[in-house]
Amino acid sequence: MTGSDWAVRPALRLTYDAFCETHERAWLGVARARLRDESAAQAVVNRMKDRLRRQWPRVLREPVPAFRAWAFIKEEIGAALAEGVMTADEQVQVPDWVAVVRKAAQLAEDRAEAQGGHETLYDAIKGLSERRHDVVVLRYLLELPDSVIAEYLDTTEANVRSTASQALARLARALRDQRGQR
Repeated sequence: MTGSDWAVRPALRLTYDAFCETHERAWLGVARARLRDESAAQAVVNRMKDRLRRQWPRVLREPVPAFRAWAFIKEEIGAALAEGVMTADEQVQVPDWVAVVRKAAQLAEDRAEAQGGHETLYDAIKGLSERRHDVVVLRYLLELPDSVIAEYLDTTEANVRSTASQALARLARALRDQRGQR
């Protein structure tokens, strides 16, 4: 590598394919968690990657390209939900989602089995703010390190840890409230 190569920001040395390969697991994971359908999630990721490809030079000029890509995937998921890609009757259970719900519930000092199944837990997680929901999915479903989550959300690792803690506290409270309503 020459001296001029080192002068170029690392993000500019990325290729589109390498960038997608690095981040696609997270994009697909959050799409699956929100849409709860494998084919719909894959379609959303494909649309997002097409959009990313068209805007790649501009994305590379962003301070944190992963954050811009994360915004794209969130927008595509929102568009799919707004279009009514699926009705409630068509929703397919994604086994990974059940695992993350149970894992988060256990960390919130609750048990999935004691709450009448994963749908109750899913509803509690859906009630989290978008940022908290993203942290729960990225941390507990995809098991990404806090440093990677911080890059996606353009924040600090300390903020990711704090948000995860807040999410689990709210999840525990929501589950207690749901149990009390029965």
